[in-house]
Amino acid sequence: MRVTGVMVQYYIACKRELWFFANQINMNYNNDDINIGRLIHEKSFSREKKNINLGDIVFDFVKTGDKDVIFEIKKSSKLGEPVRYQLYYYLWNAKKMGKVMDGMLVYPEERKREKIVLTQEKEEEMEKIILDIQNLVSQTLPPPVVIKPYCRRCTYYEMCMV
Repeated sequence: MRVTGVMVQYYIACKRELWFFANQINMNYNNDDINIGRLIHEKSFSREKKNINLGDIVFDFVKTGDKDVIFEIKKSSKLGEPVRYQLYYYLWNAKKMGKVMDGMLVYPEERKREKIVLTQEKEEEMEKIILDIQNLVSQTLPPPVVIKPYCRRCTYYEMCMV
């Protein structure tokens, strides 16, 4: 099974959301937060070539220079830890392909940026996360509900809380 950056983000945010997503239980694509996020992604950094493929991974864009930097554009910093891990995953994959890069999370609406650097510790953690994701999504039932501050905004909220 192929693990994606979004799956890593969901793994950190909510393992139940990951299970629904990985098992193709469709979410509400008309969710306002998703639509706003898409619009921010389209409007921000409009001169950059977006949705860059590097092997099996797709990220927002890359800036080249002394050290190449993978950029990820996000609507809000509220899910800080999960989106950091999504970017760690991209950096980890790039390194496995021989490309050592840094990362930059960009929150245009908040006018914030956060530099992300892949450390040896994060690389080792990523190996464990990938194995855990593969195990979790192959389970026949989703993990139990764990209520978090952002549950009410989740596209799976109604399904999850039934």
